[in-house]
This record gives sequence, structure tokens and C-alpha cells, in this order.
Amino acid sequence: MEKVKKTATNKNEATPTKQPQEANHTEKIKSQVLAKIGRPPRLHRVEVSQHFNGNYRVNIWEQPEPTENFAVSLGVHIRSSYYLKVSDNGEIIHSNPPLAKVGFSA
Repeated sequence: MEKVKKTATNKNEATPTKQPQEANHTEKIKSQVLAKIGRPPRLHRVEVSQHFNGNYRVNIWEQPEPTENFAVSLGVHIRSSYYLKVSDNGEIIHSNPPLAKVGFSA
């Protein structure tokens, strides 16, 4: 069966306008966050999700500390989470909670 490509029948139809896209600064944000809080020894990943108007959420995921008493491995979990306001060029303006060096256990 042949696929048929539909085309607009009326040339005067309005074409949808594109909404302006916000710049995505995820890599820059990751490096800034890790520079400010330090790198956790069991870091699994840093997850940055873009919201609206320069707002981002950053989750720091870590692997659990291995113990000799457990036969079952535990899954990764969120060690800390931050809500950020970021400038147009990707610099962190505000963080809740504040970004500060965290005493990670080794």
C-alpha cells in the first residue's frame, strides 16, 4: 500500500509560528554545580532538567555505599537536589538550597 503525503490545500492557510526556544545550558550547569559542591565519591550521574524562564532542576544521583551484609545490590538514589535560576548565558544566579561544599562520606 502506498503512503500518501498530505499537503495543504489552501495556500492562504496560516502556518504555525515557532515559539522562541530557550538556550539549553545543561553541560555548563553540570560543571558549575560540581565545581561548587565538590564531586561525590560515588557519583552516578548529574541530571539537569530545563523548566521555563531560566529555571532548572538539578539532581545529583549516587550509588549506595557497598556493604558486606547485603546480597542484594541497592539502586542509585538522589543524593541532593537543587532548583536553579540561570542567566541567559548559563551562569547560575540563584540556587535553592544554596550551592555549598557538601561533606560527602567516602
